[in-house]
Amino acid sequence: MTSKKLRILLVESSHADAEHTMNKLSCAGYLLDCQRVDSADDMKAALSGEQFDVVLCSYDPPGFGGLPALELLQNSGVDLPFLFLSHDLREETIIYTMRRGADDYIFKGSLNRLASSIEHNLRAARVRQEHRDAQLALQENQTRLHAFIADLPGMAYQMLLHEDGSISFPYVSEGCQALLGLSPQYLTQASSLFEALLHPDDFKSYYQSMHASAENLSFWNWEGRILTVPDNEVKWINLRGSPRRTENGTLWEGIIFNITHSKLAELEILRSKSQLRELSSHIQDVREQERIAIAREVHDDMGSTLTAIKLDIAWLGGRLADKPALAEKAKNIEVLVDRCIAAAGNISRSLRPGILDTFGIVAAIEMEAGEFEQRTGISCLFEHPPAIEDLSPDISIALFRIFQEALANITKHAQASQVVVLMHDRDGIIELKVLDNGRGFTEAERAKPRSFGLRGIRERVEYLGGRVSIESAPGQGTQIGVYIPREAGHAAPKDTFSPQNIHMKNDTV
Repeated sequence: MTSKKLRILLVESSHADAEHTMNKLSCAGYLLDCQRVDSADDMKAALSGEQFDVVLCSYDPPGFGGLPALELLQNSGVDLPFLFLSHDLREETIIYTMRRGADDYIFKGSLNRLASSIEHNLRAARVRQEHRDAQLALQENQTRLHAFIADLPGMAYQMLLHEDGSISFPYVSEGCQALLGLSPQYLTQASSLFEALLHPDDFKSYYQSMHASAENLSFWNWEGRILTVPDNEVKWINLRGSPRRTENGTLWEGIIFNITHSKLAELEILRSKSQLRELSSHIQDVREQERIAIAREVHDDMGSTLTAIKLDIAWLGGRLADKPALAEKAKNIEVLVDRCIAAAGNISRSLRPGILDTFGIVAAIEMEAGEFEQRTGISCLFEHPPAIEDLSPDISIALFRIFQEALANITKHAQASQVVVLMHDRDGIIELKVLDNGRGFTEAERAKPRSFGLRGIRERVEYLGGRVSIESAPGQGTQIGVYIPREAGHAAPKDTFSPQNIHMKNDTV
């Protein structure tokens, strides 16, 4: 049997009793390390200078021991098993000593229970030590947690939604004062004040998100405004929490952040983007008006002038029959004038196709597709329903310019042999898709700084409240999809542009 080392502080004035005790423990298999004391000073010195597993103390007079030794150990703050050894077996003595704090009381005459009592009390001492260690670790963790919560830029909280719909805050951190202008104690006592601070315009979304989280036990993430006391300062907050069911209702544990600065920056960015879109749209409108004016001047002024010149040259040529050389020259000039008239017509149509204003977007795209096919030799097929109701001028010119830009990109980059154009009116959403079987492009190529064509298409569509879909891969061609609501300028709900509603299947060429 392997010997177990046992460090003993033996408080005993009788040498014979000490020898008897040590022999008994040695026979029980212990490897003893014993320090014997017989005075209070020696016991104090031993406890302060050494470490022991157990204290065995005589309860027999004369000499130091008994209750004074027990009190000395208790006052020292050292937690050790303390066992009395005595020849006195009176029941009242045993009860009295155990009530004073002794761990056991053993008869010196046999000491048969001594080894088992020591083992039992050593286990109990280990349990007490583990409990103290756990308590200390818990206190340290709580201290770190409180320090962490105190440093958070917000308020940690527990919020309870009761069955009657009221709320309470079992716990809020010190950040409550900085965030809400209320002390933690005040908010826990008057929890309804929190909902009173919510901005009236944001209360509905708060209420709906809270009850959705409570019903589904889903993570609660809400952003909104509060009006802090006492000056009604507007703050943006982000409330986050994880719910769980309790016997008293739904309990959230989480944190509320002050996101005022980031939210104001976000709103400013959105406002700047809106202003940029408005400016871009204004520039487009000015450009279109300039194109209309130039097209009108080219068509009316230059066209009529060239026609008059052609008539005069024809008149002059008819009177030069007797002068063949001059007649031939007049004929050549007439041909040049015809070319100028044709060029003026082309310029006028490219600036503002009259067919767009006269016959609508379908006819304009049809004509542009035909001219593209003649000019480039690339097959261009236009598919559309028999009739599409008239669109507003803003949508019509936007779709036409987008179509022109798409054809220009195909001419310059795609190396395609076929183009398919699809146009539909689905539940108030105008769809225009341009597909080619060219070389396609990568995301990196799309993100190049000077990719103004695709960027311009996106800006036009977003200003009209629409969406753009661009799908491409090297060697697989390109598909540009444009989806604009008939109510131009008013963004349609997001689900309006879901794949199910806009039929964003991969059309093939």
